[in-house]
Amino acid sequence: MNTEMNPLDGLNEEKLQEIRDNASKLSEMQQEVPVEVVFTDAFVQRHTGFSSIGELLKSAGYQGTTDEDFDRFIQHSSISRFMAEHTPFDSWQAFQDQAVTAYIARLLGL
Repeated sequence: MNTEMNPLDGLNEEKLQEIRDNASKLSEMQQEVPVEVVFTDAFVQRHTGFSSIGELLKSAGYQGTTDEDFDRFIQHSSISRFMAEHTPFDSWQAFQDQAVTAYIARLLGL
């Protein structure tokens, strides 16, 4: 007997239609999403010892102000080592992947 719970168990047709509609909207998105929208305070607090993405980045040594500064920092700094030492994540990429997954789930209404 399989006792595993299916995450879709209990979804009614209305909720499924909402998820379909949200997925359609998501597939049409072509804009960049601000860091603070993906890395919400609630997400950062739940998954790290920091209160916000700004606090985490400042602690990691980020001092930039532009998107380009941020991109350079993420690509050319030791932030992944910082993440492994100061958070449950082994890299910036793992942290980002988890945040993007949570962001998409919010957009879908899950």
